Amino acid sequence: AWLACAAKMAAAGKAAAGPLYGTAFGRTVLGRGAGGDRTLEVDRACETVMREVLAQEAPGPFLLVSEEAGTVGETGAAWRVVMDPLDGSLNAKRGLEPFAGSIAVADGPTLDSVRIAYVEDYARSHVFSAVRGAGLYEPTLSPDRYARRFVELVLIEVGRPDRHHFRYHDLSALGAVGRSRDMRVRQIGSLALALCYVAVGVADVLLAAVRSRSVDVAAGLRILAESGGGAAALDDADLWAQPLDLEKRHPFIAWRAGLDGEEILARIEELRLEVTRRV
Repeated sequence: AWLACAAKMAAAGKAAAGPLYGTAFGRTVLGRGAGGDRTLEVDRACETVMREVLAQEAPGPFLLVSEEAGTVGETGAAWRVVMDPLDGSLNAKRGLEPFAGSIAVADGPTLDSVRIAYVEDYARSHVFSAVRGAGLYEPTLSPDRYARRFVELVLIEVGRPDRHHFRYHDLSALGAVGRSRDMRVRQIGSLALALCYVAVGVADVLLAAVRSRSVDVAAGLRILAESGGGAAALDDADLWAQPLDLEKRHPFIAWRAGLDGEEILARIEELRLEVTRRV
């Protein structure tokens, strides 16, 4: 029931974003959301319709944690709904794809307690979903998607340039995993979708060199875990113990199934120190 609810919420968000993204009206600044970022008209529109669907379709009492609204609802409820109605707002503001809706449903207060995850690309017909313990649901993927033992495509998420001091050259350490000479780096502007692309083997690794909020990563990390991939905080914290709130917490690295997580962490030790010292 929760998965169906999440799907309807994302569909409503996608419909709301369609006529607004890339438009002057859609990028109207309305203030700041509970997460601290500027709220645009396109953010507000997605949030409003998704909350309406949630109120109508939720199969039980819930506490909502949202990028825009903050934490609202029944504090003692058995379920927490963690929602970013528009992950990749800057992309949507400028009319640049991709951007997405991200919804996670948890039965506890941390990332590890996420049971249901749903991420929908608003600009394309891409949906990613998972239920804890049931694996990744993605019937269209080829069975050999995790066969490569080397790193070819790295996704990166960084913020303002003046807040980062690691050298771009240091990313080449990831190419040493499997001794790839053809490694390339891309940034797409949506943490939720970046995690999903790693989960399904489109990308090999995601380096999130920013302190990330749970609303941005809760669904994507569950989808990644159910696919057999892994993730670890770069500051030695327990990433999966991160609370489901709006605080910016840990930079992290994520990798797809078929790669050796311990080797990846060992290869990027110097880069890890630079990232955690500066973010």
